[in-house]
Amino acid sequence: MKSRNDILNALGGTGEERLLLAGLLDKEQTCETRGYLTHTKFLSMNERALCTEAVRLCGATGHALFWGGYEDAERGIYLFYPDYLDAESAKQAAPLALLRAHKRKEDTLTHRDYLGALMGLQIDRAVVGDILVHEEGADILVLEDMAEFILLHFAKAGRKQISLTREPLETLKCKPAQEIQGSGSVASPRLDSVAALVFGMSRKSAQERIEKGLVYVNHAPCLKPERLIGEGDKLTVRGMGRARIVAFGGTSRKGRLFLQFVKNI
Repeated sequence: MKSRNDILNALGGTGEERLLLAGLLDKEQTCETRGYLTHTKFLSMNERALCTEAVRLCGATGHALFWGGYEDAERGIYLFYPDYLDAESAKQAAPLALLRAHKRKEDTLTHRDYLGALMGLQIDRAVVGDILVHEEGADILVLEDMAEFILLHFAKAGRKQISLTREPLETLKCKPAQEIQGSGSVASPRLDSVAALVFGMSRKSAQERIEKGLVYVNHAPCLKPERLIGEGDKLTVRGMGRARIVAFGGTSRKGRLFLQFVKNI
């Protein structure tokens, strides 16, 4: 278990990162000393990776979880829960609210339209979680303490009129991810080779995306093209989707390694 200063010095590369981590560690300490559930605001994928490592270093993995309102949420909050709660109870107690935006049938609105309109309300991005667009409009996950403000002021998206209702979280319109199976061969199980095959790009392009911090392995950014990928690893390339490596097996006559994967579409 590392001390607070050790964690901040090891992971806080910038002032913003140190502030984020300090807040996270404060939440963990409050939960431990006062015995009630605490939480962060919504985290981006980069912030999630940073906080996950901090949680590990401070020895809090047994009473912490990342939760965005549904499994595989991209944005979520870190919850710290006391001994009298378990992980499922903590999820139920999480201060998340589901707001459903209803649009006219003839209108077409995108994720960007909804997010842009929300940011136009001058609220912090960190109070808004995932926005799930569907045929009727969109389901928007927000922090409980911002729900009423958004209900009162969110009436347009992309210049189109919408109406907003509050719904039980269990009615979230979350479509199961559609997956396609794929297979192929790579020169090696390096991240750049695997990402190039799975996401249909050149190895050079994969390397560039990795170096820019656009590629994630198991929800954590990876800046090393040479990182070895194994069965079960989850890959995300910003703007290109997600995939999971199912299996490696066998080699071709030229020594290339066969692999199988599934990719979200």
